[in-house]
Amino acid sequence: MEAGFWVESWELGGTKTSFHLNRVHPHALALAEREDLRGARVLVPLCGKTLDMLFLAGHAAEVVGVELVPRAVREFFDDNGLDVVEERPGVFRSGNVVIHCADLFELTAADLGPIDLVYDRASLIAFPEQMRRRYTAKIVELTRPGSRYFLNTLEYRPVLPEPPFAVGPDDVAGYYLDAFDIEHLHDEPKPEHRMVEKFGLDYLTEHGFLLTRR
Repeated sequence: MEAGFWVESWELGGTKTSFHLNRVHPHALALAEREDLRGARVLVPLCGKTLDMLFLAGHAAEVVGVELVPRAVREFFDDNGLDVVEERPGVFRSGNVVIHCADLFELTAADLGPIDLVYDRASLIAFPEQMRRRYTAKIVELTRPGSRYFLNTLEYRPVLPEPPFAVGPDDVAGYYLDAFDIEHLHDEPKPEHRMVEKFGLDYLTEHGFLLTRR
């Protein structure tokens, strides 16, 4: 989506920021149980103000978020009562959590440093089809052989014209199989998901994948 869409989403709040959860996502808990986070530098693209970052920081060496909207960055630190230092223009740190207030597509591997694990709860599914290839190419650019990439997606029917977009296992293979080995960790029907009733969906399944960069 265009930058203005996300700025407006945060300004309006309410249903426009329904992608923000007031709890740690179960898939983050599962990563910690598997010890996939131990000693890792974790990249969280399109991080918003997710509580997952603080949880990940408790298990990883460092968490590096990227968020386009300044309001979301401010609210992350304010809501969690964190002291923050601006290390350089647009780069904010509190302990082992760093957030780049920037457009992900304009950042390079040199800007972010070495990445051991990408944590993508709702980033890929935030982009329409025509932008997903650009996003997946950026993920490949920012990772290195051996890097892992946890990807969470929603698959549902009928498909909707705005985020979160529907992305299933076949789509993930099409986007990433050229550069990553793919392990399908979670395949969870969610008939109780708020989107099912709100949009009259036939079904909704939440997926979790752990990819390893070749």
